[in-house]
Amino acid sequence: MAKDPKIFSICNSKGGVGKSVVTMMVAVAVAEQKNKKVLVIDCDSQASVLAMYEQEAEYYPDDTPLIDVEALSPRRVNTFLKRFGSDYDVIFIDIPRMTDKKADNPTVMLLYNCDGILVPVIGSGVDAIATQEFMEILEECKTFKAEMKEDLICHGFINRRNLRKSNAETETELKQAGLKMFSNSLSDLRIFTTPSVFSSPLSTAEGNRRFEPFFKEFCRKFKI
Repeated sequence: MAKDPKIFSICNSKGGVGKSVVTMMVAVAVAEQKNKKVLVIDCDSQASVLAMYEQEAEYYPDDTPLIDVEALSPRRVNTFLKRFGSDYDVIFIDIPRMTDKKADNPTVMLLYNCDGILVPVIGSGVDAIATQEFMEILEECKTFKAEMKEDLICHGFINRRNLRKSNAETETELKQAGLKMFSNSLSDLRIFTTPSVFSSPLSTAEGNRRFEPFFKEFCRKFKI
């Protein structure tokens, strides 16, 4: 009997929050640490995830990537999932920036495929406002899925955290607005800017120290 994969997205309606890089890091860690077959569906027109995947694969032609990557337009995702979704244990959908936030927009509709959504946020007033607008979209999605007797788990986290006061202020503002926030965040460090499809961030001592708490919280909150 074909199994249903768990489907997640690390996304925000605003661009420039590091969603593609974090998606790659978490996906590879899930594959390596949890022994899962993982796919990342790259729906961004820039195909940055696919580009990272292909570039690194050229450098290491004899090695096997820990994850698969497929570039698809948003309109093709549902058909692809029906045909190939059961081949995977976990699927991450890399959703592009949402310039049109209407519920019937193909990009917005990608959210309805998800079992869990993790919202990366940069600590600034602009990002806090944009994220609260995105939360309205998530609430509509959660309501619909509840009507279909399906759950949608949503959490946020501060990405590229530094010592600026705005990080804590943004986190507090989003909590007050109703977004559950991770207790762990990702720092503004170089090790979180260069993901690899051949090894997880947990494969080095520094990566393990700085990424493991965040990764464990992800697995716990999203039941992997």
